[in-house]
Amino acid sequence: MNGKFSLPVVKAIDLIWTSFNREEIHRGYAMLMQAAQQGDADALCFIARCFMGDQYVWSGAGFATDDENASMLMQKSAVMGSAAGVLCCVRSGNFTPTVERDMPFASFKEAFEEIREQADRGNAFCCYLIGNVYFWGDYLMVEPELAKTFKNERAYYAFAYPLARDYFERSFRGRVCAGWGNYCDIMDSGLGDIKKSTFETYYRALAEISPVICGNYGVYIERETGNYELANAYYTKAMQRFDMQATFNLGCSYEKGEGVEKDLDSAFQLFEIAAIGGHPGAQWAVGYYYFEGWGNTEIDYAKAADWFTKGYNNPKDDKKMDCAAYLAVCYQDGLGVVQDDDLAFGYLKDVEYNLEAISHDSIVGIALNALGVAYAYGRGTRQDIESGIEYLESAVKLGNNEAKENLEQLESCKLSEVNSGKSAAIQDSLFSKTDRNNRKTDGNGSPESTSH
Repeated sequence: MNGKFSLPVVKAIDLIWTSFNREEIHRGYAMLMQAAQQGDADALCFIARCFMGDQYVWSGAGFATDDENASMLMQKSAVMGSAAGVLCCVRSGNFTPTVERDMPFASFKEAFEEIREQADRGNAFCCYLIGNVYFWGDYLMVEPELAKTFKNERAYYAFAYPLARDYFERSFRGRVCAGWGNYCDIMDSGLGDIKKSTFETYYRALAEISPVICGNYGVYIERETGNYELANAYYTKAMQRFDMQATFNLGCSYEKGEGVEKDLDSAFQLFEIAAIGGHPGAQWAVGYYYFEGWGNTEIDYAKAADWFTKGYNNPKDDKKMDCAAYLAVCYQDGLGVVQDDDLAFGYLKDVEYNLEAISHDSIVGIALNALGVAYAYGRGTRQDIESGIEYLESAVKLGNNEAKENLEQLESCKLSEVNSGKSAAIQDSLFSKTDRNNRKTDGNGSPESTSH
């Protein structure tokens, strides 16, 4: 309840949320720690934000997400009198009845007004916080009676978005980029009265500050103008500042030959950098290159399985089902891993109910073929020949040649032999590693790793 942030907190905020430089960010964090040790409640609030994931702080800063610790620190900051802590508690789901009772503010409105006063005096981060209050509807906690005047959600947004827009734009002019995603949503809604020229002016300016926005601006240029060369220039600039999404996007450009000469080896190198950096699409792509021997990458099933596992377990799970499909094949056929029908079917069960989440029909075909084999021969599950045939037929419709061969072998076998377990020769054929070196996903070409 000091009315404004202390100078160390102001400086730390600037370093952490405008520098996009890991060394400078950690220098700012050290300043927050020192201020917190001296009883600065606002410092606790911003320390908490560092541990709340990439929605709250740049992922390149290297802070590990720790929701439990972040919640404890955020609540403590509010109880100790941080108005920013109160606003952040509401936004992050930490505004418990205990916090509301123990905080020194009479109401959420009192904390809001303290931050708004700082925003109106020019504090860019406070402008961002106030913009968020309007954007997310938290302003109805400031003026509860106002809710009765809106017929629906859209009516509230028509009121609040122009106010949020103004505060976000003021934060941008102070180099705080955190509200950009919300500003884009306001633009898309059509309720903020944002001119395209104004939108693009801020986009270009923030792209020079934030590597994340820089990469996203490349996507925007690509989509709006089709200027792949310029888009790649922004991907390259963001990649040089360690943005993994931009690195992946540049890999996609090399893979497709968009704005650059097609070069699968360069694509692989970029995917590998992004994969090591934790990008789920890149982890899938590296696994695929190793599995199929794409470009000049030598087939290495063990490395493929390792990268598919990383992609499957990635918390962002953008390529979870694609990875599951290939992991099922790896375990079903013993490619790069110890053959294990039970593990294979575990991945197949994931895929079976999420086929729509797979990015490419050729991969759906691979999954359906593996499901057909599992059900037809009871591998990892109870034998169900009818379901096995249905899955194999579906895979054939998607052009999967292995499924066609498996279906022919299955249909040539007498049903009594299959039921009595006398079809060992055919099971051996299905179990064997087919000529995957020449398969290349049934000749359909590399499934697009992901869209930019």
